[in-house]
Amino acid sequence: MDSLSAANAQFCLDVFKEISYDHTIENIFFSPLGLLSALAVVFFGARGESASQMEKVCHKHTFSDCEQDTGVHSYIQALLSEISKTSHSQVHMASGMYAEEAHPFLPKYLDCIEQLYKLKPENLGFKNNLEDARTQINARIENETKGEIKDLVLPTSLTSSDQLVLVNAISFRGTWKYAFHKDQTTAMPFRWIHNIVQMCQGQCLVLNLLSHNGNSKIEITYEKLKDWIYPTNMKDTAVVLHLPQLRLDGYHDDLTSILAALGMMDVFDPSKANLSGIIAGGGLEVSKIIHKATLEVIESGSEFTLTNQTNQVENHEIFKVDHPFLFFILHKETKIILFCGRVFNP
Repeated sequence: MDSLSAANAQFCLDVFKEISYDHTIENIFFSPLGLLSALAVVFFGARGESASQMEKVCHKHTFSDCEQDTGVHSYIQALLSEISKTSHSQVHMASGMYAEEAHPFLPKYLDCIEQLYKLKPENLGFKNNLEDARTQINARIENETKGEIKDLVLPTSLTSSDQLVLVNAISFRGTWKYAFHKDQTTAMPFRWIHNIVQMCQGQCLVLNLLSHNGNSKIEITYEKLKDWIYPTNMKDTAVVLHLPQLRLDGYHDDLTSILAALGMMDVFDPSKANLSGIIAGGGLEVSKIIHKATLEVIESGSEFTLTNQTNQVENHEIFKVDHPFLFFILHKETKIILFCGRVFNP
């Protein structure tokens, strides 16, 4: 699945850069894997220029076809299941595809999506019963995320003119392999931010992209990211780490403008969208893409170290994350990026 890993990383950086244009001094958090999973279902039924544009933005030639399952979505689900089985993390993800009742899905499309993606697209009455549609979507997302994400779709999120709505929600609740000592959690200043935040000490690996002089204008490329996370470029090092407690909530009420800016335009345009693999007769475009990602990582860990163990190691590194930083949460074996975030205010 190297191709999926590469597509995931490139897509992640593209989306992050586009979001950051309008959020220059704010926290950013999203799941590139969750978004790709949701878009794959549309890509499956896109045709012509709509498909070509999605291919370029998603950095994938194809996701699956009915006759030959390339295993992308099943691979994603297996990956999330594997992560959740560990003692360190819990990941819950839910995706949904909802079309206005006037656009019934092609039977072949429904069969393929259920077979390959374990997802059941639904028709809802956006035009005639908007609140009922919102309630149904939220109930499904809450159920599939085990209650971690509630009220994904806000009262103002949908309109009666919506034709096709995609939703994706993913939560991550993690603990460290080596626990931070709670008696060392203390208030410390976070540069560029006026408030005092809770910091903790322990061991881990964090990608810090800001220099000590506060320069945040470091260009991040796929090649550079690949070099950073490649096993031969890493080594185990004793570290005294100062890191804020991380509780992030990334809510994106509509990502269509972000994806359109990256080049995926036709699929959102009623006069140009070609989703003829999804419905017959045309007239269907993607109206909304709603995405939410949540993160909670606290001091707890599955193993404990002696309080002064790291301090007793000669020439240990001191890594103090006391200023804005960019981070990735990825699956070590596959290099799949699950989450991308930038913290300006912990």
